[in-house]
Amino acid sequence: MTEKPPFSSAMDMEQLSAVMSCMQQLGVHLLDYQAPDGTHIILRGREPAPSENPALNEALIAQAAPAPTAPASSQIEASMHGVFYVAPSPKDDPYVKVGEVVEQGQPIGILEAMKTLTRLEADYRCRILSLLVKDATIVEPGTPLFSVEKLDD
Repeated sequence: MTEKPPFSSAMDMEQLSAVMSCMQQLGVHLLDYQAPDGTHIILRGREPAPSENPALNEALIAQAAPAPTAPASSQIEASMHGVFYVAPSPKDDPYVKVGEVVEQGQPIGILEAMKTLTRLEADYRCRILSLLVKDATIVEPGTPLFSVEKLDD
């Protein structure tokens, strides 16, 4: 029977490539890891390429800017695992923009899981304060997507 070699913190190029690929898929741009043997590894990924739609790029930049936080703010979260999209397609305008008031049931984004698109709708009337994740980000249930201000009816 062959014994496995003891754990080694040294990464070969294959392992490094696999980690970088996972980082890109998950939207992770910085990984800072301290191995049990004291080895310190810092990996920096590339920033995602801008969308082909200039209007969508401007909307995403505006939404990524920090918005003032209202005392009555809350968050709209992902309901399932998937990839979050702000628009129906890369060529379309986003469903919502920062500062817009949305009505209950109004589409605010899309979650794609296993090639199935699920439309996200607002659960209540609210104002969009900020977008908390970038377009085409992998999310899991409970991931905050929007910061919103609930509005009275």
